[in-house]
Amino acid sequence: FEIPDIKQTGWERSSGRMTEIETGNGEVALTLKRKRIMIYFIEATEKLIRSDGVEGLSIRKIASEAGYNSATLYNYFEDLEHLVLFGSVCYLREYIVLLGKSLKQNMTSVDRYRTIYHCFNRVAFRYPEIFHNMFFGRYSNKLGTVVRYIIRNYSPSELEGLNDRMKKMLVEGNMRERDEITMESMVQEGFVLEEKADITLELIIALHQNFIYEAYLKGDSLNIEEHEEKFNRLFEYILEMAGKQ
Repeated sequence: FEIPDIKQTGWERSSGRMTEIETGNGEVALTLKRKRIMIYFIEATEKLIRSDGVEGLSIRKIASEAGYNSATLYNYFEDLEHLVLFGSVCYLREYIVLLGKSLKQNMTSVDRYRTIYHCFNRVAFRYPEIFHNMFFGRYSNKLGTVVRYIIRNYSPSELEGLNDRMKKMLVEGNMRERDEITMESMVQEGFVLEEKADITLELIIALHQNFIYEAYLKGDSLNIEEHEEKFNRLFEYILEMAGKQ
């Protein structure tokens, strides 16, 4: 699902189905009716994820919970996995709230980076299937678009209190784009050698993906605290090596 660019499509529909209106910043604003119906489906998905888990979801069940038929759902989302991505952002909001409480104004870039991962893992290791799907799943390349849509139309106050650099990081889609923002600061402040920045990103992202997937495979047998501690030891080792000649 991509919100279309009105300049490219050049269309406007007013036949009762939908109307797209260009805003001042070039983005496309959805009609109130379309936003409302999408939110019904998203809220229904959130509710069912929390009660039944991702494996218990179906198009028919979500449509019924939202008060529409299954055919209507396909006018707004590509398939079940795509809708699950929208519904999963509620868990990402838990991370955003925790991060906002944990970041301090006088933190160095490397302390911010640690805090970002500590807060992220505090939530992600408890819901690994959801976070693996969001950041490494089939529609992970659309996550940035989905997060921006949710924040703009559903919960615009989520990013209040965060500086512009953190806001930009949170609305990026893939892990590399998110990490590059803080990595640039760590290089500038001398915590990471410039020539090692790229490989450091690759190692940390691969490590993180592996730990989320391992948490998903272990399920209820996972010792979350031990998992976090093990990740932190490896994370710190990579950062230490990144600053050495």
